[in-house]
Amino acid sequence: MQEGNTADMLFPVDQLIAEISKYFTLKIGDFIFTGTPAGVGKLEPGDKLEAFVEGRRMMNFLVK
Repeated sequence: MQEGNTADMLFPVDQLIAEISKYFTLKIGDFIFTGTPAGVGKLEPGDKLEAFVEGRRMMNFLVK
């Protein structure tokens, strides 16, 4: 399990959104994947990935 905080990111979220918006139309519910915090490991087939935002599960799938 990994945990991170936007305060630890290299670029502020609003700057990322502004830059991405130059190339893509972002809509409510879109995810922006920016990388991983320290301690990341390799994904393997059969691994289960879940993503939570403020305690609410937003994604849940198996790696194939």
